[in-house]
Amino acid sequence: MRIVLLFLFMLFYTSANAELLKVAAGAGYKKPMMEVIKEYEEGVKKIEPFFGNMKQVSAQAKQTNMSLIVGDKRFLSKKSKLEFKGFVSLGKGRVVVAYPKGKKLDDIYALMRDDIKRVSMPQPKKAIYGIAGVEFLNSTEMYEKIKDKLYIVATVPQSMTYIVANEVDAGVVNLTAALANISRIGGYVEVPERFYKPIDIVAGKLLSCNTKECEEFIEFLQTDTAKDIFKKYGL
Repeated sequence: MRIVLLFLFMLFYTSANAELLKVAAGAGYKKPMMEVIKEYEEGVKKIEPFFGNMKQVSAQAKQTNMSLIVGDKRFLSKKSKLEFKGFVSLGKGRVVVAYPKGKKLDDIYALMRDDIKRVSMPQPKKAIYGIAGVEFLNSTEMYEKIKDKLYIVATVPQSMTYIVANEVDAGVVNLTAALANISRIGGYVEVPERFYKPIDIVAGKLLSCNTKECEEFIEFLQTDTAKDIFKKYGL
């Protein structure tokens, strides 16, 4: 009898976990995505999330039956080497320069000030906002002037961690991270969009997005509830 009950439990456990919808996103969008997922699940676990820089996310998608990836459309469609069935627009990513409490930057060119000695930035070869950070520094002709100040980290959350801890004088992050941590930092200045290529944040539908559960979550991402959350985080 015990063996039968154990078998039934394992069968149920395996079946329940097989139904979890796997959704990944860039690390910089963890907070809004977790809020959206919480609203969607309503107390019942339906989604298995994964967060990291986009190369980590792409690698994870190649090894598992990932259904959706939330991130920069340019990277997903051209650099991820993944096959997508389509994309659903969620908003526009925006680059900002955030600074810790005790500092004050009036504009992005303040990065060249002598008292700004250390500037954190996500990895330019792996992270969306690292790529955009280099684009804006080159567009403003600041890169060569401040390159020795740059402190390269893996992701937006790591860049923000250094800002919050007052271990850097400023940092390149996205507006989403700045708004999520606004009470813990000194503030931020937004980088004009003309200084970097557009960042279209989308939900990319992978081949595994072939279930009712995946389509239902895609539909939820387009509801006013989800849109209000994304808007709250600067998307």
